[in-house]
Amino acid sequence: MKYRDHRGGLSESLKTTIMVSSEEALLAHLNNGWKLFGRTIEEIKFEHIGMDDRTRWDTYYVLQRLNGEDDFVVAGMSNNKF
Repeated sequence: MKYRDHRGGLSESLKTTIMVSSEEALLAHLNNGWKLFGRTIEEIKFEHIGMDDRTRWDTYYVLQRLNGEDDFVVAGMSNNKF
């Protein structure tokens, strides 16, 4: 599936697009960004938001919950879910 990080604008976000083959690979990618802060992601989940005509993706929010946190926050968007 395609995944892109949440950024300030669409063009900045699309520059971060990667292909991931499993939920474990996506989790490893996301955790890589947090290791400098000594944080890890406890859980990820997907929320379908619909077709994005700008990208032609049937888009899902990728939500992450960091260790020690109760709430999920948007990490980025994907064109599918696992």
